[in-house]
Amino acid sequence: MNRMPGRLGTLVARDVMSTEVFVLPEETTLVDAVELLKQHKHSGAPVVNSRGHLVGTFSLRNLTGVKRNKSDEGNQKEISGVESGIISAAALEKLMKTSAAQERVVDRMTENAPSVTENATLIDVARLMCDFHTHRIPVTNSRSVLTGIITTMDVLAALVHTADELME
Repeated sequence: MNRMPGRLGTLVARDVMSTEVFVLPEETTLVDAVELLKQHKHSGAPVVNSRGHLVGTFSLRNLTGVKRNKSDEGNQKEISGVESGIISAAALEKLMKTSAAQERVVDRMTENAPSVTENATLIDVARLMCDFHTHRIPVTNSRSVLTGIITTMDVLAALVHTADELME
């Protein structure tokens, strides 16, 4: 557990996380997932099972065929037209016409994606974001039930608020 001096060092995940989390149930089809992500203006979301347990994360990057897990090797087909978390209308239309359209997010999600508990320090959250090149870290309780999410904007806001407090 890493600590930073001052107020910034006292912040934990519970202090900065958003508790209203857009999630994708693991049985959601890829087409429905893409539509839901577009509707909510997100590029990805945590994936939960029927009990609300975090089972992975899904982002538009999972449609590109980029391998995130060793078990993914050789079993993901690339869907072109997805770049930097944005899917083109043409790519979505193409996806809907392929057999991949009915695949579920559980088949394409990143398993064992980084997550933290509510007591993780903010610096540990930021380090995970850097190490895994991700913009969101799900937060779980001790029973692996999703309780929140921390985005890069949450980390930046905590940094700015702390700096503003020091300036007062």
